[in-house]
Amino acid sequence: MKPFEIAPGVYWIGATHPELRVFDDLLPTRRGTTYNAYLVRGEKTAVIDTVKAFKADTFLDNLRTLVDPRKVDAIIVNHAEPDHSGALARLLDAAPQARLYTSKAARLYLSGLLGHSIEALPVEDHPEVSLGGRTLRFIPAPFLHWPDTIFTWLPEERILFPCDAFGAHCCDERMYDNLVPDLEADFHAYFDALMRPYRDKVLAAVESIRDLDLRLICPSHGPILRTNPKQYPERYRQWAALPEIAKPCIAILYASAHGNTRRMAEAIAEGLRTLDVVVEIIHVTEVDESRLRAALESADGLLIGSPTIVRDVLPPLWRALSLLSTVKVRARHAAAFGSYGWSGEAVGMIEQRLRDMRLPVTPSGLRFKFAPTAADLESCRRFGERFAAETSAG
Repeated sequence: MKPFEIAPGVYWIGATHPELRVFDDLLPTRRGTTYNAYLVRGEKTAVIDTVKAFKADTFLDNLRTLVDPRKVDAIIVNHAEPDHSGALARLLDAAPQARLYTSKAARLYLSGLLGHSIEALPVEDHPEVSLGGRTLRFIPAPFLHWPDTIFTWLPEERILFPCDAFGAHCCDERMYDNLVPDLEADFHAYFDALMRPYRDKVLAAVESIRDLDLRLICPSHGPILRTNPKQYPERYRQWAALPEIAKPCIAILYASAHGNTRRMAEAIAEGLRTLDVVVEIIHVTEVDESRLRAALESADGLLIGSPTIVRDVLPPLWRALSLLSTVKVRARHAAAFGSYGWSGEAVGMIEQRLRDMRLPVTPSGLRFKFAPTAADLESCRRFGERFAAETSAG
């Protein structure tokens, strides 16, 4: 895709990757992605971010159609991750006179990624760069989604370059939000995967740009946002705000091959409900990841159940547990339960996963062999009562 002018003297010079279907072996990308980089011209010239390394030739060709790289005066690295900095070494070679601006954390990370120390002006000491008639101002935005992230603001054109924030994995050569169909699904999925674990940082970043008179948001992935651009930070604010829950909330997430672990989950829920708590019981194969994340985030107590199948936890339950690393968990108590036939490893495996995620685990999770008896189910109810009491007490 050829470079194009976004605003007077501001150009997209990135690269597209339409065939990509899984980003970083982590996030499905049904419509590929883009690696957005930008050129800003005043009396001087600045480049904001680069692209992934295998797209370096495309990026440099796009740059050269607009300017000789030897005339680039400033290079801004909003975030050091390789999909943004992969072509940086090539750009520094082509523009040896350019000054590099990064956060202090990004300078450290870039040295590790490039294999040698780099010279960079820390934005903490240089909060803005004058291009002559144009100004680039730097806004700290740590943990969106790495510790090093900054936003770059071009006040003369009211354009925000927020790196990964407000992005979407969506490759469409129309490149503007109002021209790309069904962008909302990609925008929300991107938030869930990258930003949701850092809710408090999201809220702080959104607050830091609240007073900006936004005309355009130019993220590092996906379309440029020009249709009421303030709506996008507002959506982040809404999604990052946890709902207020008056009573303690306990979530039960379970998988059940033959119905026995389900019966345990239901009996535990009966015990929980004897106290004044909110109970959410979820069969993990019947809901989507968004619902699972919401339950993991809002719960003051987590109860996780799986039978043991081939000496392991059921795969859908493992997938649900993997989401713990993608959310900000507030649970004060956690425990495991499940049925088994002869070996019974699943409960211990779940407990270890919960401990690895630094959750306080109630020792000796509950497990029963084959179908739980009436006495076993009564034990589940008492287990639920004790767990609710512990969670309510904090």
